[in-house]
Amino acid sequence: MPLLHILAHKSFRLKIFIPISVLFLSVVTTAQTSVTYYDYYWKPCEPGLARYYSTVQKTDSGWLRHDYFVAGPSLQMQALYSDKDCKIKNGHAAYYHANGQLQAKGRFVNDKREGVYTRYHSNGMMSDSGFYQDDKGVGTRFRWHRNGYMADSITRINDSMEVHVSWFDDGAANAGGYRLNNELHGKWNYWHLNGTLAGEEMYDRGRVISKTYYNEDGTTQPDTALANSDAVFNNGGIQGWRRYLEKNTRWPEKYELQNTTQVTVGVLFCVDEQGKITEAETTVPFHPVFDNAALDIIRKSPAWKPAMRNNRKIKSWYQQPVTFVQEE
Repeated sequence: MPLLHILAHKSFRLKIFIPISVLFLSVVTTAQTSVTYYDYYWKPCEPGLARYYSTVQKTDSGWLRHDYFVAGPSLQMQALYSDKDCKIKNGHAAYYHANGQLQAKGRFVNDKREGVYTRYHSNGMMSDSGFYQDDKGVGTRFRWHRNGYMADSITRINDSMEVHVSWFDDGAANAGGYRLNNELHGKWNYWHLNGTLAGEEMYDRGRVISKTYYNEDGTTQPDTALANSDAVFNNGGIQGWRRYLEKNTRWPEKYELQNTTQVTVGVLFCVDEQGKITEAETTVPFHPVFDNAALDIIRKSPAWKPAMRNNRKIKSWYQQPVTFVQEE
């Protein structure tokens, strides 16, 4: 029986309720298995307010934990732990996006990655692949954009030094330089989307020593303070964005929530180089009616000022909770 169930009739309001007791009759079968409910922010809560739930079972190999999205329900994580509090992963682990696509998988030894560890975008494309020993990368690690283009190549030269090269999602060169103990070190070059040099930076173990930036036409950009910034909502910044969400978030008509008076849907969205919302997806779903309403609010957002990194406009991703409040 699905966790979210709708009673529908043309002449009545549609009521959404959460039959937790029915769902978990088949889960809590032995004293070896425990069930915990979590809210949107992964804080323990009452079953009726749950957005996730977790089952933990004692096995001969350790404690096997499964986390589920309440919506569906569908699997969010599966991992083996060496402790009953599930703090130390010790075995294979797998994570899943809200749409059911695999998000990451690999093996852990005493909570450290060991062997091949891979990650995936929600559209199924691989996003990251590397080989680890004692949680440290060995050899070459590759990362990809959502469209399949190569994003990064990180090659370990020795125990402390790596060469890092990256590309934009159209295949154009993005940046290149060295990392020392995972900190930027030495000279790094950055390029604009049109292929011209955007900047040169010198680092000493992550600390910037000097920096020079260039415009797309090759002229020097003297104002280095503008080289790095997050995306900003044009109509009033953070406060304006909050006002936009409050003004446009409306409880769906003809729907009534039985267990609580509000629900939050998690949305991940992208602000592109022109400040437009180009992609949005649900990361913490509740019900299709509410999920689609939250996505519609984000997609209809007015323009943003795009993010800047190393003197280039870039795509940036943001996680936004959208909360619907039911009026009494």
